[in-house]
Amino acid sequence: MNQRKLYQWIGKVSKEWTGFSRHFRTNVSRFSVGVALSHSSHIRRIAGCVSGDAASQRRRLQRFVATSWDMQTFFSQWTASVVRSLKLKSLVLVVDETKLKARFGVLVVGVAYEGRCIPLAWRVYRANSSAEYPSEGQVGIIMSLLKAIATGISPHMPVRVLADRAIGTSPALMRGIMDLNWTFLFRVTRQSKLIQWDGQEVTIYNQVTQVGEQFAASGIVFKNRGRIPAHVRVLWGQEAQERWALVTNDPQLTGWEYVKRAGVDALLVHEHIVAIRAQILEYGAGVEYIRAAVANEDRFFDLIGHCGARPATSGKQSAYYGPALRSQQEGATRRALCVLRVFCGEIALR
Repeated sequence: MNQRKLYQWIGKVSKEWTGFSRHFRTNVSRFSVGVALSHSSHIRRIAGCVSGDAASQRRRLQRFVATSWDMQTFFSQWTASVVRSLKLKSLVLVVDETKLKARFGVLVVGVAYEGRCIPLAWRVYRANSSAEYPSEGQVGIIMSLLKAIATGISPHMPVRVLADRAIGTSPALMRGIMDLNWTFLFRVTRQSKLIQWDGQEVTIYNQVTQVGEQFAASGIVFKNRGRIPAHVRVLWGQEAQERWALVTNDPQLTGWEYVKRAGVDALLVHEHIVAIRAQILEYGAGVEYIRAAVANEDRFFDLIGHCGARPATSGKQSAYYGPALRSQQEGATRRALCVLRVFCGEIALR
């Protein structure tokens, strides 16, 4: 990582962020460089890698961490910066929800890019507590994040949303995405059914019974919870252990486009994925408590960096990936991930 290029890139893109002070942008630049150089989530170590007096920088960064920021606005402008930097003409968004040691949950929406996922918006909350789960519910959270992203891109940009069955088996979410004039490709549960246009009702998952088979049909899904007109695809890769039962509102999709979701699955569904640390401070959990939740400080940084790791392409998942996934990491991607690590590691989110 070239420190000067990173600093200049952050300075350039952050000037485009409206509603944030020069102080905010300067601290983002310092944090990004500090995290990249120190490979640490500890403020003291980060401050020691930033030019200037280390003690003074530490106090400045601690005040920065303790401040609450308008994250919906940040998500919008961060999205715009990523889209411009990567010169994207369309977006494939991945939605995932997971937990950190059964203590905290995190919902993340990220853009799939060359086999990686760069998170664009996220929400952290207390895990395994129905009383403390956000009142708007899972669909409400996701739609809030998607709408923040939508304000950062052109209304004419094609957007496809991918989600696994824990999230995708939701007619409410499908309707919300259609209201944005976007498309979706969701994996659904084994019990999901399709009413075909001839009136025949079938269990989607059961339409493929052997490896290598495929099934495609159209009709109505969720007859009791929304009656969504949709197209279904069932795929079973040669080396896969189970089928993909998929639902989409785009008749042009074959279903294999879901490979982008599978390709970043290991990045987003890691059992110890790090929730955005300083947002957790909202729940009264200090930095020491969060660091204690993982093996050590270096491990914590590695987990933050998971968002930029290359997906595995071996074993049962290899049949889904194919040769299209490239291992090369472009400079713009690296720089974007470094800024992301800042916000995943240190900035207080609300």
